[in-house]
Amino acid sequence: MNEAPDAATWRRAAMVWSFTTLLQAERLREALGEFNAARLDQLFIDRREAGTLPDEWKDYVENDIGDGLTLRVRWTAGAEVHFFLSSAAQLRKCALQLPGELPEIPAKKMLRLLRNFYEHWEDPTGSKVRGTTLIDEVSDAEHGRVTFDKHDVTFEGVSMNDIVDWALDVQRALRAHAQATGEDLPDASEGPGLL
Repeated sequence: MNEAPDAATWRRAAMVWSFTTLLQAERLREALGEFNAARLDQLFIDRREAGTLPDEWKDYVENDIGDGLTLRVRWTAGAEVHFFLSSAAQLRKCALQLPGELPEIPAKKMLRLLRNFYEHWEDPTGSKVRGTTLIDEVSDAEHGRVTFDKHDVTFEGVSMNDIVDWALDVQRALRAHAQATGEDLPDASEGPGLL
């Protein structure tokens, strides 16, 4: 039987994807923290290899610095960006199927374009994709370009904090609906806390 999902199925899926989006946000923050630490270590490693490291730093660099920007560190950060955007796009898909029930999607169009850009990495210009592409909106878009500081992470101007806040609002709206209607709704919030 190939019937389209009903609203209750979309609500359950939205709860799963909101949880997954929050989980991926945590993982992305951890990966970017590791990436930033490795980037700083790499600066010391590069100075050591160039012979420009001050003598008083040599002991510290030899004994306390990590391996720098290894492929593992780079690939982990890239994977977590991809999985965060993918889970947020899945949540977006659910929200579009429940008009008026869930909070407005932040950067709705850009979220779709970013997801497509990351998912179809082999086609950065979007020549195989119908409609508008990320390159149409951000002409210098670059796969893997992420801006972050201690307050937020952005992907071509789209705020991770805005997406996280939206995912939390979606969960609140879904819980309120389930409480008001008695609809069965999975909820993973009872285990160890997210965010």
